[in-house]
Order: sequence, then structure tokens, then C-alpha cells
Amino acid sequence: MLDPKGSMLLVPACTFADCGGWALDTQFVPSMGVPYLLAHGLGTPVADAVTEVEFPQGGTWYIKAYTYNWNAPWKPEYAPGTFQVQVGKEMLSTVFGTQGDTWGWQDGGSVEVHPGKTELRLHDLTGFEGRCGLLLFCREQTFQPPVKLSELIRFVKELTGNSLPSQELSFDMVVAGGGFAGICASLSAARRGLKVALVQDRPMVGGNNSSEGRVWLGGETNFEPFPGIGNIVGELEQENCAHYGCANVGELYEDEKKEALLRKEPNITLLLEHILTEAETENNLIRGVTVLDVRNFRYIHITAPLYLDATGDGTLGFEAGADFEVTTNGHMGMTNHWHINDMGAPQTFPRCPWAIDLTNVPFPGRNGVIDVYGQQGEISLGCWFWESGCEHDPISKAEYARDTNFRAMYGAWDCLKNVDHSYENYALGFCGFIGGKRESRRLFGDVILTKSDVYKGVAFDDACVPSTWNFDVHYPDRRFYAAFHEGDGFITKDYHEEFPKPYFIPYRCMYSRNIQNLFMAGRDVSVSHDALGTVRVMRTGGMMGEVVGIAASLCKKYHALPRQIYTEHLEEFMGILHAIPKKN
Repeated sequence: MLDPKGSMLLVPACTFADCGGWALDTQFVPSMGVPYLLAHGLGTPVADAVTEVEFPQGGTWYIKAYTYNWNAPWKPEYAPGTFQVQVGKEMLSTVFGTQGDTWGWQDGGSVEVHPGKTELRLHDLTGFEGRCGLLLFCREQTFQPPVKLSELIRFVKELTGNSLPSQELSFDMVVAGGGFAGICASLSAARRGLKVALVQDRPMVGGNNSSEGRVWLGGETNFEPFPGIGNIVGELEQENCAHYGCANVGELYEDEKKEALLRKEPNITLLLEHILTEAETENNLIRGVTVLDVRNFRYIHITAPLYLDATGDGTLGFEAGADFEVTTNGHMGMTNHWHINDMGAPQTFPRCPWAIDLTNVPFPGRNGVIDVYGQQGEISLGCWFWESGCEHDPISKAEYARDTNFRAMYGAWDCLKNVDHSYENYALGFCGFIGGKRESRRLFGDVILTKSDVYKGVAFDDACVPSTWNFDVHYPDRRFYAAFHEGDGFITKDYHEEFPKPYFIPYRCMYSRNIQNLFMAGRDVSVSHDALGTVRVMRTGGMMGEVVGIAASLCKKYHALPRQIYTEHLEEFMGILHAIPKKN
């Protein structure tokens, strides 16, 4: 991707034709600007990422990589994730990933090239989470590309020819987020005649309930007086389930089945590996959104009269200026599930002095330590309670939280293998690099549901989605405080409180109070921090999606906005919900 003068060549890492063993990470674009490739090898170097670029002229080109030493916020003297760049047949001597404590540009020296097509390779050196977002080749040695986020994004758009979107699309509704809530909303709306665009940043749908996240479904469905609410959730149920350990394999999550249901619907346009980046509003209405087609690195503009934020993080609402709340300290955190495998023969693992040092502290999975379930040993490793980020902003420090989980896992495994000399025949088998979040932004609707409302059994006239999960919130487990002294908490404890079930969530929690054409479904709906403890699980979010899809169909029928379904069409809306029969 060349600038008009032919003096700079920008290569987004996400556009590499063959990612090799590198993983495509799309989850932190709001804080660092672009998708990136991650060398997620669990301590074993991954295969090269390979692509081909065309240099307009031969001679000397200077290279810079958008990267950083991801471990520097904790122990800057160590750089565990490093890589090199090969241009044609020349492997550059620079080792990238050794500088900076946040995303920025690292100089890579110069390379002599011939004009025309040339192969590029990202060559991982460690398998310990090296990362690369952009490669820049320029003719001027002194040129310094921007680092400030807004300037970086503008620079990248200009060099990639994306100053204006390359395509315009139009639908009846745009759904942002392809997790459980987004899937159910898309199916519900499409089956009632709406043309729906489902925007999902990952290569599969399902969110936490995918082969990447590996979280089982929580909550119950199909309660009277709305026996049919939960039918679409039922279509997505997994045939088999395994909660933890090596039995919790990716195949159980049936990614293909979820995608096939969406592909089957002619009214759904499924945009996988597309990231919502902007929203334009006018008079408190969303007029359009811009999404990044990751693999082709092109921006697409999409318009619709209705929008749904099912991102979990409230990304669309935030970009549109919706009122929201976020608990920046003392919120539930992020888990990256991991487990170990018995390889049948002795396995080695390198020392990790850069990771969290757990040599002198207990942790679940070590020496008979009892976890929150009363279990011990292998099954205690990598469960949901290996959870970080509770003390930090869940948006701006999301990558920091995910990397804390990495440092905890590698530190624990280093300790078990090299200090305790236990689990001799075991190796790290899986670790999700996509963080499983529980809490971030909560977008405000006309009703903000509270814990008190649920306890008192407040009966709203638009109550429609059953919530059956306990009040379940997580905080750092102080039994392991000795380990936390090195930095942040990474083991949590769940606190449960019962209430009479089910409690029915009001429809008014599912649309924005100030952005008139914005729905919400999932964990970003209009509830308090405490009330989120019951509504946040995926079957419940899926039912929110089903209800929102029905409301959207009435919006189309009456050329109405989401609030008007409550103020002008509530009787018809509730009548539809009551009349849906339960599927066997």
C-alpha cells in the first residue's frame, strides 16, 4: 500500500496472505489503532507469516515496525516476545519487540531491494506473544511516523487509500457484535423480514461461546408467560459440553453450526473479520457506521434506520455518543481459559523470569491448593477464576489485563515445571488469546435496572426477558494476595446471592435513552453494576436479542423508533411475545 509519491510503503500485518502460525488479534483496535498479528505459541516459536509486496523502485529502504515490548509495563529488562523481518532473502538483523512500554514504532535499519514483487516474512523467535501491527518502508531515514492514536489512524488511512470508504451498503438494521446476543437478534429480525448486516470482528461468530472463548452457556429460557422466548437460543445449543481442562476442546462449541444458521437466512449479510470503527450521528440518530474489512484493509460505510449494539463493550453506543456508565475499578475482569495436556512422555518448558514469580506463593493447581469449587490439581489450572483487570479501566487497559493473564499462566507453568518439578509429562495445550470479558460499558436506557428492583420483584409493564442467573459478581481472591503484591490480581472469587426466579427484564433496558435508533442486547444493556451480575450470561443475552429483533420488526412496520414501541405499540409488542409457542 503505497503513498502517491512512491516514497513510503505501508503493510498492515493483518493483510499478510498467509498468517502462518501467527494469530490475528482484533480486540484492542480502539486503544492501539489497528489489528495485529500475535505470536501465540505458548513458548514454542510459531511458523512465519508470509506475504508479497511490490516496491516501486529499487535501492535503500528504511523499515519501521509498529510493535513494542509487551512485558515492559512490569519488567522492562525482559522482552519475551520478539521477532525478525525477512525481506526477500535477507533476514534483517534487528530484533523487534524489545523497545517501548506501549505501542509505537521501532526502527529496523535498512534493506536493499530490487523493484517489483518481494516476499516479506514475520519470523517469530520465542512463541511468547510477540506482536506486529504495521510494517513501514520509507525512503527517508529520518522520517518519523505518528504515534498519537488519531494521527496514526489518519496516517494509515491515507497510505492505504482509505481516506474515504470504498463501498456503501444499506440495510434495515445493523447489528454490531456476533456473540450470542447479536446472533439471536439477527436471526429474529431477519426471519421477520428485515435486511440485517451482522458485523463481527472475528473469523467466527459466538463470542465467548466459540472455539476461541470456550465458555459454556448460562441462564435458563422459555418461561411463561413468554414460552417462546428462548426458541432461537435453543437452536444454538451445543450437543455436548465440557467446562474445564483438556476435555473443553474447541469442537464442542460448534462454530460451523452457528455460522450455518446465519448463512441460511437470505436476509442476513454476515460480515466476518469486520471491525466497527466509527459512527456518525445527527439529531441523536445514527446516520451510518464505518467498518474495517480486516483482511483487505478497506473501509466500508453502512447505513440503516436501526442499529443494535451487541458488542459487549458498548462500542457502537460509545462511538455514537450514547449515555453510558463504566465501573473502572472494582468491576468483573477478563479470563483467558487455558489447560494442559498429558503428552505421555516428559516435557520441558523454559524458565520465564519475566512472568509473575509464583515460586513462594500458593495458587490453584499447585501442591494441593483448593480452588473455589473445592477442587485441586490439573482441573484448577486456567479456569474462569484466572481473571485479571478488575482494578483497571476495562476498555483502555484491556490489553494490559489480557497480558496479565498471559504472565500469570506462564509464571504458574514455569513454577510447576521448573520449581516443583510436577506435571512431568504435561505441556500447555491451549490458551485463548481473545479475552473473555464480563463487564465494561453499560449503555443507559429509559430504565436502569438495579439489584433492588430484582430483589423487590418490581413488575415493569414491559418486562419480557427472564433472568435466572444468581447475582454473581467477581472480585480478586485475597487468599492469594502474596502473589498480587507483584502487580495486579489474577485470581478471583465469585460472590453469589439468590433471588426469586425468574425475574423479567424490561424492554426499556434494551434501547438507548438518548440515541433514538439504537438498541442494546447482551452485557452492555441498561443495568447497574450489581444487576449485571444476573443479566450478563449468554442465554439471557440471546433472549434479549430475540426480543430486540421483534421490536425492530415493529419499528419497520410503523416507521417507528425503539422508544415508540413502548410508548405507542406496547400492547401489540407484548401480545406478539406472549403468542410465540415454545418449540419442542
